[in-house]
Amino acid sequence: MSPTDVTPETLLSDSGSLSSQIGPLLAVCSTLNQDRPLEVVLDDLLRELRRMVRADAGAVYLVEGDQLRFVCTQSDSHPEMVQSPKISRSLNPVFTDRRIPIAGKALAAYVAREGKALAVVDVYEPSPDGAYQFDRSVDEACGYRTRSMLVLPIGVSGERPVGVIQAINHTGDPGTCPIPGTEPSPFPDQALHTGEALASMATIVVRNAQLRTQVQRMHLETIFRLATAAEFRDNDTGAHIQRVSMYCEAVAQSLGLPQSKCQDLLFAAPMHDVGKLGIADAILTKAGPLTPEEREAMKKHTNIGGEILHGSDNSVIRTAETIALTHHEKWDGSGYPSGLKGADIPIEGRICAVADVFDALTSKRSYKSAFTLEKAFAIIQKDSGTHFDPEVVAAFLRCRDVIESIQDLYTEPGGAGETH
Repeated sequence: MSPTDVTPETLLSDSGSLSSQIGPLLAVCSTLNQDRPLEVVLDDLLRELRRMVRADAGAVYLVEGDQLRFVCTQSDSHPEMVQSPKISRSLNPVFTDRRIPIAGKALAAYVAREGKALAVVDVYEPSPDGAYQFDRSVDEACGYRTRSMLVLPIGVSGERPVGVIQAINHTGDPGTCPIPGTEPSPFPDQALHTGEALASMATIVVRNAQLRTQVQRMHLETIFRLATAAEFRDNDTGAHIQRVSMYCEAVAQSLGLPQSKCQDLLFAAPMHDVGKLGIADAILTKAGPLTPEEREAMKKHTNIGGEILHGSDNSVIRTAETIALTHHEKWDGSGYPSGLKGADIPIEGRICAVADVFDALTSKRSYKSAFTLEKAFAIIQKDSGTHFDPEVVAAFLRCRDVIESIQDLYTEPGGAGETH
């Protein structure tokens, strides 16, 4: 049976037992256990849980130290509340950087601390022993009314949970259609058992995703440190390659590129100027304008970078080779080293071109002050259709809030212009 064959009716029928659900649950976990970012895995896990127990909404938190970090939320009745890593890195202010102390009285904190599931009929009613309480601030900010809730530890019995997943507002029994305006019904016992089983079985999926994420971060840090060697010779810092790589990822997401392509760009973009390792110090560190001969020598860093990265069967290194070779090509064909034009320029190079120029504009150099963000965005927009791909510029402007957040987070004091 495939996960698409699993229905709430087959899982939650009165005659069904937990043992009969093992097959469908394993099928779901098998689907979840793919090589994807942890946040995306958790988003899919929440969707499967909501489908199985028939919940209008839900949320996921990860345990990080002594806190729970918000990951995502979903809602069928209030789409504006949906905060998914598949949609955007930019979160509603209600959820941005939302963290809950595990020592606190929030329902999710209680479950993370105790490692036991909760099934609450109405979260606005105080708990019998005062051990936990519901924070109404999110409801009030979003215009939502949370009532029934399943709060489940993502973990196995006897071990500290790795996270907490919540199913919110039961939508009714199979075959029934809730009357608009009526109150959500409590989750039945079978829904609780199903939710506990799925959350427990998904633990290994989440741990695998966490391990993959840790390995990817180690790889990315290694790439950053190696790429920084070239940047230091150019009187720059590692912050430049961090910003450019994250700009590239944000633009790729805004364009709707596949997650794998967005991740490859994030990991590959730090190497866009690795060819500067082959450029003479006298040119790289020169304070004044370059002579025509020096400028031609500097342009060779694109070909040098391509040669350094050529021949790998790794998708990240192949992407890095493409970026190194093409991030100075221009939409109108006036760029270098090959004078490529329009869509003949690989999308990776077109994206990095915008990211790299924007970062150069907003960074202080020995020969110029940093431009303000307003001026830098205006220049990027003005050069759409000449220097830059118009579609890439449009995607860049759509995710301006993310770009500004990255620029603010990874800029040293005194290293950028005023933001307004």
